Amino acid sequence: MAASFALAEGARSRVWMSEDDTHSAGESLRQAILDALRQIEVRLSTEAMSASDVHLARRAAKRARALARLAPPDLATLARHTRTTVDRTRRALGEARDADVRAATLEALKPKLGDAHEVLARLAQDEAPDGRRPVARQSLLEEIVALVRDWSLCETRDGLDDVIAAAGATYRRMRKRAKAARHGGGEALHRWRAAVTQFEYQADFLARFAPEMKDASRIADRLRKHLGDINDLDELCGFVSRRETEAVHRSAVHRLSKAGAAQRARLIERAYARADELLALKPAAWTKALRKSCGR
Repeated sequence: MAASFALAEGARSRVWMSEDDTHSAGESLRQAILDALRQIEVRLSTEAMSASDVHLARRAAKRARALARLAPPDLATLARHTRTTVDRTRRALGEARDADVRAATLEALKPKLGDAHEVLARLAQDEAPDGRRPVARQSLLEEIVALVRDWSLCETRDGLDDVIAAAGATYRRMRKRAKAARHGGGEALHRWRAAVTQFEYQADFLARFAPEMKDASRIADRLRKHLGDINDLDELCGFVSRRETEAVHRSAVHRLSKAGAAQRARLIERAYARADELLALKPAAWTKALRKSCGR
């Protein structure tokens, strides 16, 4: 069943809440943002961050950013500062795992690359000896700790209506970018993926008020993964192409481009199949259905 249809159907059995429960939405959001920030803090505090620590910290940063977009007007300044800080953290940590992502993407294509894989594996490595760039973790950690303090001390009195309106804006942005991506290149797909990621985390949060949103979050998760795989392919192909200097490189890069193009086409098809499930309703209708499902 399509997520949008499920959401509309869910409005028939509303999740009625008392006025006190409704006004707890702001507090629930504050706690969810704090949880994400504390997860980043824990990972950054690890003595030697593993690849898993980096991955989980970046995921928590994306979740904090998405949830901060739902913040009510009285917390707009803090929410904006939060998005800026976790974005900086995510990008810094992303640089530390680029080589790992290229290697994993290349390994998935290995059966189609034959002896070109060995040449491509050398091209895909970073120039730095250990394949990683240093990350100023202490500075990032101090900024995250400050955010944890600020969100711990702040108060909000706004309820669910503000959160629903903000989620509706995310859905509208995601739908608009999906249309642009049908006629755009890698950058358009990247922008779409960013909106899908935000929607995924917001839908997961909203599921506590509208359980049907859990299905929407799961579909968005699959869509995000497809778009992420496309981005990883594009990044890998672009990186090795820029480092091509010899005839043997050109042959290997050509083989990668051919295999990558076929895989990319399959991923695009899967992504739009998921998008058809997720984006069936127009933004106004989607927001109205969500509001009814939440008993508003």
